[in-house]
Amino acid sequence: MARRSFTPIMTDNTPENPSATTAAASVPTASPSVCADPAPGSHVEAACEGPTPDNPSVSLKKRVKRAQFFGQREMLVAAGEAVAVEPDAGLPGALADPAEEDAAAGRPPA
Repeated sequence: MARRSFTPIMTDNTPENPSATTAAASVPTASPSVCADPAPGSHVEAACEGPTPDNPSVSLKKRVKRAQFFGQREMLVAAGEAVAVEPDAGLPGALADPAEEDAAAGRPPA
């Protein structure tokens, strides 16, 4: 088995290491909450306020993720780089029943 070398990290401000920081200062801090300052009128702002018919998830994390997708999608549509997505896309109630799709297309049921 190969051994790894161990290099200790100096955490004290010494003459050998004058720019050292403490271990606590080197740990990245958590990013501020997405809901702390969302853009007014944005999908993220609506997601932070609570579940809506277009974004019904109880989980804030899932609502914000969906809101960020729709916000990004709107920017791409405005730039002409993407096609608009229906607001209820991907929601369980928006999924069509296969029998309804067959009837709408004029096909006999399977």
